[in-house]
Amino acid sequence: MRLSPRQAISYSTFFLNVLTGRKSAAEARLLATNAGWLAFTRVQRRVPARFKQVRVVRADCPTLDTAEIVAMVENGTAHQAMTFTFRATRHGWRLDHCDLLHANRRQRPMHRL
Repeated sequence: MRLSPRQAISYSTFFLNVLTGRKSAAEARLLATNAGWLAFTRVQRRVPARFKQVRVVRADCPTLDTAEIVAMVENGTAHQAMTFTFRATRHGWRLDHCDLLHANRRQRPMHRL
């Protein structure tokens, strides 16, 4: 049975909402493998504060049993790209890895003189 990538996107949105404080981390634990949960908790410790805006920017399924999601997370002054890798299991998609890609301070707009 092939799993829909839409479910993996939905789950990544759930994890993003945990980072914003809108969803419970306890519920998210059920949607992750042990390795995925450890990776997610490392990401949670690395973020300076809860994010205000989150959005999925890209989703891809490089193999039948893998879904890769790229999201942007913002806390008002900084934004970071975040990856989610989901693995197909007999229980559906489960987060198997995630990481922050880079930190970037939002630049002020250039003004003409």
